[in-house]
Amino acid sequence: MNDVPVFSILSAIALCACATGSPLQAQSRTPEQDRTALIALENEWLANEHNASVLERILASDFVHPLPTGDFVTKAQHIAFSSAHPRPTNLKQHFDQMRVRVYGDVGIVNGVVVTTDEKDHEVDRTVFTDVFVWQDGRWQAVNAQENAMKKPALKR
Repeated sequence: MNDVPVFSILSAIALCACATGSPLQAQSRTPEQDRTALIALENEWLANEHNASVLERILASDFVHPLPTGDFVTKAQHIAFSSAHPRPTNLKQHFDQMRVRVYGDVGIVNGVVVTTDEKDHEVDRTVFTDVFVWQDGRWQAVNAQENAMKKPALKR
């Protein structure tokens, strides 16, 4: 009879641990699932880069966005700027050359964002690195950095 209460208590602890995103849940992730989740998160971020509520969920509380000016933009600053400066409606963006690496609870995504106009002409390319951390039971961006790509010089 004493085994029933112990079993019930252990079952309740296991259920609570899974529901709160504890290390027990993290152990069930596979590298392939993590890569797939990070790609999906990058796609969601690109599609909603000016949507404050989506950015609030994707960006970690300690998110940092270093700029070429030497400034380090916080999560709140990034969201405020992005929300106030939407992309022109005639421009579309998609990823090129996306690479995902996962090191336990850290994910690094490198790639290129290609911007095209309404005639599908390429108008810009930006190379980026985003760093994610698995915390609170989900992937969250802790760092984002991008650089404009220069067009290759013409060969003579």
